[in-house]
Amino acid sequence: MNSKIKNIPTFWKLFPLIFILITVLIFTVKYGVPIEFLLTIGTLIACIIAYFAGYKWKDMENAFIKKIVDTWIGVLIFILIGIVVGSWMYSGTVPMLIYYGIKLIHPSFIPVTAFIVTSFLSIFTGTSWGSASTAGVAFIGIAQATNTPLPLIAGAVISGAYLGDKNSPISDTTVLAAIGAGTTLQNHIKTMLVNTIPSAILAAIVFTVLGFNAAPMNSDILNLKEASEILTSLDNIFNFNILLLIPPIFVLIASVKGVNPVITMFIGSLIAIILGNIFQNFGIINSMKSFVTGFNISMSPTINEADIPLNLHSLLNRGGMMSMMPSVLFLILALTYGAMLELLGTFETLITLLIKITKGRRSLIFITWLTTFTINSALSSLQFTFLTLGNVLQTVYDKYNINRGVLSRTMEEGGTLTEVLLPWTITGVYMTSILGVHTLEYMPYSFFNLISICISFIYMLTLPKFAVSKNYNYTNIKL
Repeated sequence: MNSKIKNIPTFWKLFPLIFILITVLIFTVKYGVPIEFLLTIGTLIACIIAYFAGYKWKDMENAFIKKIVDTWIGVLIFILIGIVVGSWMYSGTVPMLIYYGIKLIHPSFIPVTAFIVTSFLSIFTGTSWGSASTAGVAFIGIAQATNTPLPLIAGAVISGAYLGDKNSPISDTTVLAAIGAGTTLQNHIKTMLVNTIPSAILAAIVFTVLGFNAAPMNSDILNLKEASEILTSLDNIFNFNILLLIPPIFVLIASVKGVNPVITMFIGSLIAIILGNIFQNFGIINSMKSFVTGFNISMSPTINEADIPLNLHSLLNRGGMMSMMPSVLFLILALTYGAMLELLGTFETLITLLIKITKGRRSLIFITWLTTFTINSALSSLQFTFLTLGNVLQTVYDKYNINRGVLSRTMEEGGTLTEVLLPWTITGVYMTSILGVHTLEYMPYSFFNLISICISFIYMLTLPKFAVSKNYNYTNIKL
């Protein structure tokens, strides 16, 4: 590193972050300017500031490389998710779940069922991404077939996935939040229950009510005919067998056992390809293609594509590693932008400024939420956010006699629950690519996330003993 680095003024350290937050809200949300363009400009601005501060191009290049290397597994998981979706479509696993979902689940109960199923799946597997790319895709398919509003179902999937991810003892975000706050995993989870339980109950009620309100549009003769046509087409394209459940069962068990997610997803995909070649008649060459370009109805030698309902094309023709390339590109751009902010010391400066204006318990908890939200919305890295912010604020929470579990809970509420609701974050882009529903469309229906955030702010304002006190006996709360 160059030894002649100048002291960068606070404004210029924060400027690239301010630029992105403002331009995304103005140009992306209002005018639809691609976020990738703004990230590129934001990175360029940060590079110019770093150059005038004395950093050499080699310093910046090393920062880029380190950031990408440190998060390479995330890039690989992006690609593997595409492979999982393509192979599970090819095998007939996801189409079978859609088929029986249409037959067995009344349209009025689709939203609340999607919420509950993805909740339990995320709790057991510890991954919101995995739940969305498996059960989530199936429920989107069921919704398409029954003409249930897709944003509503996507919101239910997101809600369930993040309820489970936020509270699962094997979720990386749950563990990282506890480590960052310097508290035990048990205390962290129990502290979150004062928010999670009422939020989950209220979200389930809302999804149930909205499901019944959507029932009239699902029950007319035209839609029943469309659903019947889709069931017939699925039955003609695929040969369903209970053994097609092996891939998701394997992934579930492997995740619970703590097997590396990369290995788990790859083996789950291979099992699906083998089963596809046994039960379907698409051909071994097409099984290889499904890995790369995804499944396509045209792979069936006996089906005339013109006879297939149009909405079934968009439902089945998906997956493959190439489908994730736009998301991978976005990930790389976001990582290079984040690397420059770290090089400039943007986040350390932001944290220092916010701690200085802390005046009491309410402002401390609010600043924790706001700082978590700001850093993670810019960096899309819960690991960095939780560990950096948590380590700084541990002693501050002790000073105000607030349970450190409140620190970890607030970071989860400001980071884990909000990242998926923002269209410019890596998670937001990922969920849009997997579910086929834009972030701004499913955000109003992500009721668990939104209700949890509202309850979090209520606790900030009222400071009830059971929600903040360091001396409160959390063992009284039953898991």
